[in-house]
Amino acid sequence: MNEYRTDKNNNPTAFTTDLAEEGGLIKGIDYEEGDAFGNLHTAKIIGDPVSVTIKLIDKIGFFTNAAVQRWKYIAIPYKIWSSLSYVEKLYVISWMYQHEGGEAMKCLSICTTQK
Repeated sequence: MNEYRTDKNNNPTAFTTDLAEEGGLIKGIDYEEGDAFGNLHTAKIIGDPVSVTIKLIDKIGFFTNAAVQRWKYIAIPYKIWSSLSYVEKLYVISWMYQHEGGEAMKCLSICTTQK
């Protein structure tokens, strides 16, 4: 069985500690330092991975200030993301998790596709 960064770090979108800090997440409360890759670290989410991820994206969106995509495979304009309901955001996070791989949070994708 492969161990994906998403699963080992309870992080469905595999965002980094740098991004967590930029998004105002609090180290020791929302996340801690997870697996290293290159010169970065995956944020290891403490608590509910979906609500923490949504909180992050609500704050920083899918693009940097320089209009660069944060994730190579998805780019939702901030106004559109902001207009989504919590359940719709859950669907997006589920899709991102499926794209990132992993197995531990299968219910995330199963539960969202059954609603």
